[in-house]
Amino acid sequence: MTGGEPIFPGGTGVSGLSVYPWAAEDGVCGGSPHLHLACTEAYVVVGGRGAVQTLTAAGLTETPLSAGTVVWFSPGTIHRAVNHDGALRIVVLMQNSGLPEAGDAVFAGVVDEASARARRDLAVRGFSNCRTTESTR
Repeated sequence: MTGGEPIFPGGTGVSGLSVYPWAAEDGVCGGSPHLHLACTEAYVVVGGRGAVQTLTAAGLTETPLSAGTVVWFSPGTIHRAVNHDGALRIVVLMQNSGLPEAGDAVFAGVVDEASARARRDLAVRGFSNCRTTESTR
């Protein structure tokens, strides 16, 4: 469990996700680091192996993921799914029926792999900068 107690008022969105199997510019396979300003999000792992990296005011944490693992993120938690075996699949539960909110990383209009990789790598650079800043405190 990550980010405190889960809070899911209102509608909840449910979707399936296969985490990117190709490496970002930092050499790690996985998704884009992002956060939600007002919504709680949860992952239920249904296949594969990986981890979720989270960054909060308390620091950086990496939680292992395998089938059956459930983790959640309270609003403001920066999180990134990492795909260790190329087969990481999760069910995502999102407060607010999964509707985008101000501050969310929204990938509308990204229709090709090159664009998706470029946006993910930009997010990874920002996440790496935050981790570096946090570790020097």
